[in-house]
Order: sequence, then structure tokens, then C-alpha cells
Amino acid sequence: MDLFGKKASRTDVAQTVSLWVGLVANLSYGAVLLAVALSLDCAWIKARRDSFTARKAPTTELHALPIVPDVDYAAALDLGEGRKLYHTDRDLFYAAGDHFYPIVVRGFPKLLGLSPDGRNAAFLEPFEFELSADLYVFDVPALTLRRLTEHRDAASTVSVKTARWLDDRTLYYLEGYRYGTVSRGGDLWRVDIRSISREPVVRAPKTESGFEEIVEFEFVPDRKMIRYVVARYDESGAEIRQARYCGLDGKPVP
Repeated sequence: MDLFGKKASRTDVAQTVSLWVGLVANLSYGAVLLAVALSLDCAWIKARRDSFTARKAPTTELHALPIVPDVDYAAALDLGEGRKLYHTDRDLFYAAGDHFYPIVVRGFPKLLGLSPDGRNAAFLEPFEFELSADLYVFDVPALTLRRLTEHRDAASTVSVKTARWLDDRTLYYLEGYRYGTVSRGGDLWRVDIRSISREPVVRAPKTESGFEEIVEFEFVPDRKMIRYVVARYDESGAEIRQARYCGLDGKPVP
């Protein structure tokens, strides 16, 4: 047999074939190693991204006050088992028996309510004219506080207007322009309180005749659909409202 211009024995041919088979096998093995390395690298990148996201919303642990604060005992949300949330226009305290934990002191909190399982309390702060309010969650059993949105920057022009619980870990909220006496709503968003992942659900449309904003929303009884109210303002400033429906993912429902 002539191999590369030379007479080759069967032994030479077998060795050459074996060499090529080994080379192909090594290439295949290298491709597998490369694929594994890339998959591990992608997993590492995702883990780093997730850890970065978690760091953006640090958990704050609350500590009991050494003295009993001056609170309005009439303005309290009873959590059972001797636990209460005391709330006013300026303060928000958690009390377990004789121990008081300051959540907001001399601020402008607005308590929105408890999650269905009663473990988390949602509130806005600072809920005041032309200030950028953020959405917070107070974990009652853990005595920790987490901020779910990021609007406290002085340059921010948006604010959270209100929020509602869908289930034990999901909040839907309205976020819109913070300035002026007319703007009361905005776009509909949702946030997972565990992963702090936020995403828009319904963007208020912009029309040729003026802007629109979502000013109200509620879940229908089976909680598989959302009814929201869109307000449009004409040139004279008159408000025109229209009710619309969408799924939990924001897709319109006729």
C-alpha cells in the first residue's frame, strides 16, 4: 500500500489509522471539556449576578428600644399573640409584648397591609407630597426590613403610589411621576419579595391627545385577572376614566 508516496506495511497503516482515531477522540473530548467549562462559566456568571441583585436590597435587622415610645395605642394593627403594628403619619413601630421595635421614626410611612400569611407587612416611605416613595416589607417573625424599590436618589423623578398583595411573596404596585398635583398613578409593576426581581406588568399608553396613567387597580375575586382604571386628561385638564382588564402577566383581557 502506498502511503504518502511510500510503500507502507500493514503495521504502518494500522499505526496511522490508530493515530488519526486517537486525534479525533482527543478533539471530541476537548470539545466536551470546552462545553462543560462554558456551562460552568455561565452558571458562575449567573450566580454572581444573582448575588449582586441580592446585595442591592440588603436586609436590615431591627432592635428593641430601651424605653417604651409615645405611640398612639388606638392606631394599631393587631397581629395576634400580643403583637401589634402601631402606625401614624410620622411613625411605624412593631410591638411584641413590652418590646417596641422602630421601623420608621419621624418619617412619612403609609402602611399598606399584611401578606395573606400574615408574615410580612408592606408600607411606603416617604409617602409625602412630591417625595419619591419606596416600597418596603417588614418581616414580622424575623424582625427584618427590606427595601423593594430604588427611588430614594435625589435625582429620581418617580415614586411608588400604592401596592397590593397578590400572594405571600408577590406585590403589585403603581409607579409613576412624582411631581405635580395631577399625576396620581403611572405604570403597573410587580415584585417578588424574596428575589427582589421587579418587572413591568402594564405600561400606561401615551396618546396623541395627551398622556394616560393607571390610577387604580384591584384583583378580581379568583386573583387570576386584574381590573385597572386608566385616567386620561384632555387639554382643559378634565379627567376621563376607563376600566380595563388584563391577566396577571399584563396581557389584555377582552
